[in-house]
Amino acid sequence: MFILQTAVRILVDNSALVAVEVGRFEAPIALVGRPGTQDLLLGERRGIVRRINLAADGSFSPGEEVLDISGEVTTEGEGGLVGLAISPTGDQLYVSYTDRNWLSRIVSYPMDTSGALVGTPRLLLTVAQPHVGHNNGHLLTDPMGRLIIGFGDGGAESDQDPHGHSRNRNTLLGTLLRILPTPNEASPYSIPSDNPFVSEMTAGVRPEILAFGLRNPWRFDLDSLTGDLWVSDVGHQNVEEINYLESGAVKSGADFGWSIMEGSTEFNGPEPDGHVRPVYSYRHDGISYRCSVIGGVVVRGGRLPNLEGTYLFSDYCDGAVRALRHGEEGEVDILDLGDHHQPASVVFP
Repeated sequence: MFILQTAVRILVDNSALVAVEVGRFEAPIALVGRPGTQDLLLGERRGIVRRINLAADGSFSPGEEVLDISGEVTTEGEGGLVGLAISPTGDQLYVSYTDRNWLSRIVSYPMDTSGALVGTPRLLLTVAQPHVGHNNGHLLTDPMGRLIIGFGDGGAESDQDPHGHSRNRNTLLGTLLRILPTPNEASPYSIPSDNPFVSEMTAGVRPEILAFGLRNPWRFDLDSLTGDLWVSDVGHQNVEEINYLESGAVKSGADFGWSIMEGSTEFNGPEPDGHVRPVYSYRHDGISYRCSVIGGVVVRGGRLPNLEGTYLFSDYCDGAVRALRHGEEGEVDILDLGDHHQPASVVFP
């Protein structure tokens, strides 16, 4: 497991965390593994992607630069390169970033079998950003090769989504999207037939949308065993939330409640019918001040047996890594695994 600060590897021994620094980078923010190899691709917020080999002892080799789009990327506000994903076949690298014209871009870069970027990159989609906060975010591919994309609500001076983007399914702001990239076809992507709002296209609803009612879904993960979806959504003034959808519920779409709800609390009106309440939320006040949830990954594969099936997450302000275990009856247990300074991501490549 890795926490992206300077690049710290976390070893778990009887559910206690030991942090071992394995590399220093400039604002590391995204890390993905290349299928079938020991290669990792690490993204720096300024727009650099490095290919790194992970040795048996957990150390990193020096990062070989494979992509430099720093001339296109803005790092003002909450901009920057913020998300990476790789297709299950390992032949496409997907990059999420905001450019200097405040357009959020999702771009696909072809990769060869050595992991080198080859050919011509392809722009999959763009979203104009109305403000310098809550822009683009995480990327994730599912086993079928579909790309899941997170977009914040676009922010505003009030920070409360005054334009209602997150509740407007005619826009891609404040949503999770699911598309199927089509690198060998005229259109850059197609819409999966089981996306929940395909039947409402005639009403102007964007068929790419998988879920809406999100403020800033900074990180999310699919459980590789069950297909369940976990979404950490950064809160506003008082509450941080972690959302959970069983795999069957993912197909029906979800309204996570923002900007009417903040966590499980009414924020800007009465609670909407049918919205999905978070499986876990916490307030900013308390013994340890917390301010911004940092997701998050589901532990699978037996590499951390004491934490198998848990969702690991942190918070930018208190830095503690926690494991959330969700019981069959809906009960939630939280295990505190130790403090780490201002994490940007918790990943398990």
